[in-house]
Amino acid sequence: MNRRALNHNIRALAQGRLALDEETYRTVVHSVTGKLHITDCDDEEANLVHLAFKKMLDNQGAAGQIRKNPQQHRFIARLMDYLRWDWQDTARFCERVTGKRSTKACNAAELSKVIRGMIAIIDQDIEAGKIQLTHTERFNYEHYVKHHRPLPQKGEPHA
Repeated sequence: MNRRALNHNIRALAQGRLALDEETYRTVVHSVTGKLHITDCDDEEANLVHLAFKKMLDNQGAAGQIRKNPQQHRFIARLMDYLRWDWQDTARFCERVTGKRSTKACNAAELSKVIRGMIAIIDQDIEAGKIQLTHTERFNYEHYVKHHRPLPQKGEPHA
């Protein structure tokens, strides 16, 4: 398959069969390749993105929802430690972000939104001095969350 057809298949798979929104689509592309656009990827990277979306499709449940990802729930639990939240605090935040009271009722795309929101709150609290981290803790935190940060918008510098 030529590159143009591969790019088309990737988009069709992600936004058609998986019904991902643009932000989630770009988040997956970025997490696999470190690039914002599939057109910036070389052939090997594009094939890796295609495989990632196929794996997501394989993980779909019977109702067409992407199955819950235990890794995302573990990630949320770790972020809760930074925020000193319990599951009730997280449920209230989840409801604000997704309209669902429980993270267990969310699909993978919705959990990604919850994660990005929690990271944004942690970043604000670190900036405001509400959360104090040692240099090593800050390094570990940044390394841990780097693939979950919101992608820069067009015209913004890449981090």
